[in-house]
Amino acid sequence: MHVLIVGAGALGCVVGGFLKKSGHNVTLLGRQELMEPIQREGLYISGIWGNHHILGLATSTTVLAEWKGLFDLIIIAVKSYDTEEAVKSILPILGSETFVCSYQNGLGNVETIAQYVGMERTIPARVIFGSRILKPGFVHVTVIAEPTALGRFKGGPEEAVVKNIAEQMDKSGIPTIYSDNIEGLIWGKVAYNSALNPLSAILDVPYGKLLDAEETQTMMKEVIYEIYAVASAKKIPMIIPTWEAYVQHLFYKLIPPTAEHYASMREDLRQGRKTEIDALNGAICKLGEIVGITCPTNTFLTRIIKSKEKVFSTQS
Repeated sequence: MHVLIVGAGALGCVVGGFLKKSGHNVTLLGRQELMEPIQREGLYISGIWGNHHILGLATSTTVLAEWKGLFDLIIIAVKSYDTEEAVKSILPILGSETFVCSYQNGLGNVETIAQYVGMERTIPARVIFGSRILKPGFVHVTVIAEPTALGRFKGGPEEAVVKNIAEQMDKSGIPTIYSDNIEGLIWGKVAYNSALNPLSAILDVPYGKLLDAEETQTMMKEVIYEIYAVASAKKIPMIIPTWEAYVQHLFYKLIPPTAEHYASMREDLRQGRKTEIDALNGAICKLGEIVGITCPTNTFLTRIIKSKEKVFSTQS
């Protein structure tokens, strides 16, 4: 495949690097300070999937007109609040057979992409591995809770197309599966992120520490309860059918392998950057208003994170 990674930060570089290593033609689109070292010396990947040095990755800081019709797959790996701008930027280069994959956190990204390129070209992904940039040109894969999943929403690409892309990703070394309930998986990931990320960021602790206090356990349970209430009202086919069962899954299956992991939201706040709270807890609150369900704990956490965004941005 010819693949373009839009938003080649830590996650995008890992995906692009492994796809390139397995023989695909990959172009990374990202910030100049990250792209220059990769263009000059290659990309170094370390961590739980081994040590790799990938050469031959094409890089750019802008979308080029000469790319029109070149790419089979465009992976959107930007933060959720940049989705619309990212999709608009690639519209001039889309070919008739180009598919666009939302490799992102949160709710609403798939719909935003489909608004511009059509649902028949849009591939949703549930991504639940972590990575971070050690320094420009060096990325580290930190944790994985479950394999990445690709799927299709109603009106999406043909199942065979999505299955083939998932298979290519899996063969490249990124554990990936096809799911016929990707919507349920995405909502499950939103539950995971919404329960853990704000509290990790606010309290400045890794995920595992959130299990050490009854108070944080209670808040996580309340977040999950509210999400499941909204999901039920919207008839979302959740993978784990009840909120009580999801809490058990979160506490005893998902948190332990990522116990030492800090939320990226914490680093966003420390760096004075905007967080993805509006696509997580904030999105649940808005959807709750639409279906008539109050979400007090999600609302509280959203307000705290937004307050910290303003305080940190003022200080930085």
